[in-house]
Amino acid sequence: MTWVLIADASKARIFNTTGSKEPLVEIKGMLHGESRLKVSELVSDQPGRQSGSNPSGSHGVAEKSAIKARERDAFARELCDLLATGREQDRFRRLYLVAPSQMLGALHKHLDKQVKAAVQGEFDLQLVKASNENIRNHLPEYL
Repeated sequence: MTWVLIADASKARIFNTTGSKEPLVEIKGMLHGESRLKVSELVSDQPGRQSGSNPSGSHGVAEKSAIKARERDAFARELCDLLATGREQDRFRRLYLVAPSQMLGALHKHLDKQVKAAVQGEFDLQLVKASNENIRNHLPEYL
C-alpha cells in the first residue's frame, strides 16, 4: 500500500493507492488555518511594548517570514505525526512527498526514522489544488 502526501504551508491531502497503475484515492484532507492568516492576526504586541515609530503595529519583513516559517513548521510537525501513526498502524509501506521546497524541508525536520525509510520519492511541486488525475500524472508510473 502506498500513500502520497500533497502539502503546502496551509493545506494537505493524503492519497492512497493499492497498485502500481491504480488511481489515487483521497483518504484525508487537512487545513492549517493559522498559515492562512495575516501576520498581524497571528501576533500581538506584548504587554508594555510600544509600537515605536510605526503606529500601525505592522511587523518587519524578517519577522513576518519567521512567523510564517513557524506556522509552516507547526503544520509539518502535525503532518509528520499523522504519517508516523499511519506507518505504525501499517496503513502504508511506501510514501511519496509532494510539496514546495520550503515545506519539504519542514517535513524532513520532523519525519521519524520509520517514515523516512518508507519515502520512495519526493517532488518539489505545488499540487494541493490539482485534480487527482493531474497529481497522478506527476508521479512515477509504478508506485
